[in-house]
Amino acid sequence: MSAVFWTETFLVLGSIISGTVANPISWADEGKKINASSVTHTPILISNGKILSRALLLDPSMLFAAKRVLQNDTNNDRVLQTSIEQLLSQANSFVSLRPTSVIEKDEIPSSGDKHDFLSLAPYRWPDPREPDGLPYVRSGGKLNPEVYSIPDKKNMDDMVYRVKILSLAYYFTDDPQYASKATELLRVWFLNNSTGMHPNLQYAEVVRGENNNDGTMRGILHGKYLPDVIDSIRLIKHSPSWSNQDQQGMELWFNKYLDWLIHSDHGKEERGQHNNHGTWYRVQVSAIALFLNKTGIARSLLHDVGDELIARQIEPDGSLRFEISRKNSALDYSTFNVLGLFRLASMGEHLGIDLWNYRTPEGAGLQKALDYLLPFLLDKEAWPHSQTKPIDRKNMVDLLCRAAIHYPDNQSYVQACKSASTKDINVALSFPP
Repeated sequence: MSAVFWTETFLVLGSIISGTVANPISWADEGKKINASSVTHTPILISNGKILSRALLLDPSMLFAAKRVLQNDTNNDRVLQTSIEQLLSQANSFVSLRPTSVIEKDEIPSSGDKHDFLSLAPYRWPDPREPDGLPYVRSGGKLNPEVYSIPDKKNMDDMVYRVKILSLAYYFTDDPQYASKATELLRVWFLNNSTGMHPNLQYAEVVRGENNNDGTMRGILHGKYLPDVIDSIRLIKHSPSWSNQDQQGMELWFNKYLDWLIHSDHGKEERGQHNNHGTWYRVQVSAIALFLNKTGIARSLLHDVGDELIARQIEPDGSLRFEISRKNSALDYSTFNVLGLFRLASMGEHLGIDLWNYRTPEGAGLQKALDYLLPFLLDKEAWPHSQTKPIDRKNMVDLLCRAAIHYPDNQSYVQACKSASTKDINVALSFPP
C-alpha cells in the first residue's frame, strides 16, 4: 500500500483499531447468519504518542492490512512503525500494574454489597438549608469533587482503556504477555467471585438522601465504555491466556447486564431519554446484543434511531436541540451526542440499517449535525451557546476522524481531522461525559 495511504491512516487517524480480524463475526438472528465486520471502538495513538481517540469504529480488514504491512513491509514505513512503537510503549507500562476491582471502595452501596458499582451524581451538593445537608441539591452545573472519593468509575474506565491497549498490542505482536495481562484485568473486574462487579449500574450516580441512595438512571452513562471490552475480547479470544471458561463467563456477565439494561426501571427510563443519555444507552445495548448474537434486539433499537433520536435531537440547521441549552459545556455535550450517533450508524451498517443517510423532511441528519459543529470545533467561529470550560478534545478528535473515515472524499473532514490531531490532547478522562 502507498505511503499516502498509511500517512492518512496512521498519522491522520492515528492507528487502525478494530475487533476480530482473522475471522469475520457472525451475528445470528432467528436462525439466519449475518457475516459482518466486527464493531470496534478502541483508543488509538498517533506518532507523537498522544491519545487521538477513545473510540474509532473501523473495518477489521484495515487492521488486518496494517498487521500484514508490519510483517511484510520492505520499505521500513516509519509512520506505521512509530505508531505501533507508541502503542507498545504504553502497553508495556500496563503489564506490571496491579489489577483494580469494584470492591476497593471504602463506602458500601445501600445494597450492602461492595460488588455493586457505586458513584455519586456529579453535580449535586449538600443542601445548605438542611442540618445534615440531605438530600443533595443541584448547584448550577458545578462539579462536586466528592465524586472522586469513590473510585469505581475511574477504576472501571482505567481498566477498559488498559485492556484495549493490551489487546491491540497482543494482536500486532502475538506476544502472549499482553493477552495474559488483559485477561488478568478482565478476570479481576468481571469474573472472580472475590472481586467481580455485579452486572448492573443500579447504584450509579446516587443522590445522597434521595430514593434511599438507590442510584439514578443517569448512572447508566457510566457504562458507555463497556462495549469496548467486547472488542478487546475479540482480539485476545484465540490467545493462550483466554479460556472457554473466560469466554463463557464474559458472555454470561454481558447477558445479565443486557437484561438489566432492558428490564430494570433505570434502564427503561434511560431508554426513554431523547438526549445524549438515550443515544449512549442504545450504543451499549446494541453493541452487547450483537456480541451475544441477539441481533433482533440490536435491529429493533437501531431501526428506531432515525425517528426516535435523529429526528428529535437534530434541528434543521444541525444544532442539537437538547444539548445546546447545557450550562458550561453545550459544545462538549453536542459533540459527545453526535459521536454516539456516529457509533450507532456504524453498527447499523452491519444490519443493513442506513443511519448515515437518514434525513428528516426538513433535512436534519448526521452530516448536517457534523457540519454545524465543524466551524466551532476548529475555532473558526465563536460558539453561540454556553461553553465555559475547555472542550474535551478527545471526543472532538474522535468525531472529526470518524467523519474523515466515513466521508473519505470530503477533504474538509480529512483536513479537520489532521488539524485537530496536531494539537495536544488531555489524556485525562472527563467526568462526564
